[in-house]
Amino acid sequence: MSFSKGKAAVSALLCAGMVLSMTACDESAPVTSGNSTSPQNTTSATTTTNTLDDDINNPVDIDQFVDNTKTLDNPNLVYFSHYDARVAGDIKPGVKLFEETYGGQIDYVNVAWSERFDKLQTLISSDESPDLVDKEDASFPSLMAKNVYEDLTNYIDLSQPQWAGIETLVDNYEWNGKHYYYPFTVNALPSVLIYNKTIFDKYSLDNPKDLYDNGEWTWDTFKSIMQKFVEVNPDALGGIYGLLGSNIIITTGTPLIGAENGNIVNNLNDPNVERACQFLEDLRREQLAVRGEGMWSNETAPLTKGQTAFLGVGQWKITDYCKQTLKTGDEYGFVPYPRDPSADKYYYGSTNFGYMVPKGSKNVEGAAAFINIMRQCNTDPELQAVVKESIMNDKKYSEEQYEFLTSFENIENYDMVIDIYGGFGTDFSDLIDTLMVNLAFEQGEEQKSWTQIRGEYGAVIEATLNEYQ
Repeated sequence: MSFSKGKAAVSALLCAGMVLSMTACDESAPVTSGNSTSPQNTTSATTTTNTLDDDINNPVDIDQFVDNTKTLDNPNLVYFSHYDARVAGDIKPGVKLFEETYGGQIDYVNVAWSERFDKLQTLISSDESPDLVDKEDASFPSLMAKNVYEDLTNYIDLSQPQWAGIETLVDNYEWNGKHYYYPFTVNALPSVLIYNKTIFDKYSLDNPKDLYDNGEWTWDTFKSIMQKFVEVNPDALGGIYGLLGSNIIITTGTPLIGAENGNIVNNLNDPNVERACQFLEDLRREQLAVRGEGMWSNETAPLTKGQTAFLGVGQWKITDYCKQTLKTGDEYGFVPYPRDPSADKYYYGSTNFGYMVPKGSKNVEGAAAFINIMRQCNTDPELQAVVKESIMNDKKYSEEQYEFLTSFENIENYDMVIDIYGGFGTDFSDLIDTLMVNLAFEQGEEQKSWTQIRGEYGAVIEATLNEYQ
């Protein structure tokens, strides 16, 4: 089926896919019983906070980078999100550099995760649009097609040094000849498997990071470790909770929903997907993939208590375990999802991040200036050093962890696969999430085979994708 609306070069986009590493921005994924997890946000009312933190825990000095010759007619911005990215280690230097360069401030408006789309539409409709929102999976193509964002083509100059090497990626997000999205980060590790290394050492289990470094981290060794973990650990409830389904499918080199040469590709019947889904079925039937109390999304306790071997989660969660190490002394490790032993190479996931400017923003120019600064913070070597220090203060990574994470920013070293199912609206992504959960975790009478699940959901999936022909 042709992805002709907007003439988006989706296949090239997938090849150039990117992810935000080590940041609060990756926390934009939801807490659900589905295939995506992130910190819960229980606040339903929007509130405005105008004061950036006071630098007690993470002082950031960007004075030497301030260019007082730059001006904006309006140096004030409103950022709308379910979390305050302004105080995140990687974002804070850019926020401070923007505010001190232009003499304004970025205010934060909080909204509950579940209400963010509806409330944004309400603000747009009432002519009260904020100036910045997070890029979402649904931003491309779904929200772009619904005219939710401002075109930034005339506000951001791709010939500027900070955008070198990213021009193709920006063009690949073009929709109907317009550029709504200029991502500022690169990484090939959107999600990880976290494990309690202290408990692994206690039971003499292989260290997954050592296996990965030695080229031995595969589905087989992954499953074997979980089997041994359950066998030798009296506290074990299972092998893994959290993200699993599509992350395993991606390691075959084939996404569930992908794109080739500008065409959407539905891979539900692909042999590679079939093989991955059979592996997921096996993990579920052996009760290695588990969902129980405290294990419906990304809770920390099952891993810290030694009840499971792994938590599959977006890499934003690593910092929670780094801070746990400071409290208890337990050491935690993380690795990419294991390699498919039948694939021709190691395939990694990928995604991307940046900020979008909602339709009706009163300060598109200022928002574009901030996006430019965020890109500079990710490309200028001296600014990168400030960002690293801020990240280390905020996230509490060890030097080894930081170096391992940032190694995935060299995306030319990795064969990446992007599943684009999140781009067709929340109803569709929720459907895929449910499919993946049922496949990998559902026990008891509701337990179904991949063939049954595919038959149940296949027609709905195909009908939705046909809308984008």
